[in-house]
Amino acid sequence: MSFAAVRSVIESKVWNQYQGLSTPIEVVFDNVQEVPPALPYVICLISYTSTTEPVICPGGGAVERLLGNLQLSCYAPRAQGMKALENMGAEGMKAMNTMFDANAKTRVKCGRINGPSPVLTGSEPYALVTLSCTFDASVGL
Repeated sequence: MSFAAVRSVIESKVWNQYQGLSTPIEVVFDNVQEVPPALPYVICLISYTSTTEPVICPGGGAVERLLGNLQLSCYAPRAQGMKALENMGAEGMKAMNTMFDANAKTRVKCGRINGPSPVLTGSEPYALVTLSCTFDASVGL
């Protein structure tokens, strides 16, 4: 399975998008740190919904086809309006929209983007928006 190669492509693209801003925003990845950084920041979550497709031939097994979801959760201080959150969401959309590189060995193509959807309930000192998309990934030889 090519999970590490796919994760590397996605995480690098997301990281570079947020680090390229005039004021970089920290990105936190799955299972990397226990305590979130100072606001603002983004959490990048990658999950897989399907990993193989059957081969239709006698004695055939399955061929790798990685389908998954990418979710970005953008956190900023509460009660300061939606501008910062929506700008962070827009940067995430840029990363998703430009994920595919036809010349790369590992190719990740993002599908429809959902969000940014605000989450403003609770008494936490932050507000957040989430955006997500499906992806289809393949690793060439």
